[in-house]
Amino acid sequence: MKTMRKYWYLVVLLLAGLIVNENIVQWALAIHVGGMSVGAGFKDAFEYFSISGYLFFTAFRLIPYVGLGVALLILSKTKISDYSLAVFYGGLVGILTIIIWGSWEALRPFYTDEHVSSTTAISFLFIPIYAVPAGVVGAVLLSVFYTPFRIIMKRRKTEQAAS
Repeated sequence: MKTMRKYWYLVVLLLAGLIVNENIVQWALAIHVGGMSVGAGFKDAFEYFSISGYLFFTAFRLIPYVGLGVALLILSKTKISDYSLAVFYGGLVGILTIIIWGSWEALRPFYTDEHVSSTTAISFLFIPIYAVPAGVVGAVLLSVFYTPFRIIMKRRKTEQAAS
């Protein structure tokens, strides 16, 4: 049980990879851009849903999450393991931003007057690949912002130990 608490972020990453997908984004698009009701938007977004298609695209969508999870596991074994939370949140925000934005942009023409590309489905294979550098940027940025707080906390800890 203690080990599970230590690696809770892996569960969050897995759930994000399984739940935040093109169907959920299409549902949000149907409601916000298409003007549909919640039920009608759900029906529209999941009309052509299949388990095999979901599993196929999920295999690609999990790429950035697995990369972040591996980086967090490695980081948790180092002297700078206190950066894990900053790397987790920054990386997750970067990944989710690109996956949601990319899916939104790929699916938006279905609910507007824009031309619908015949290769829209292929974009769902590349969006997770673009999410990898976005996750890295997010992790690095939040780690950079965390560094001054880390230094202050270490000084306080050293001062408290000396007194």
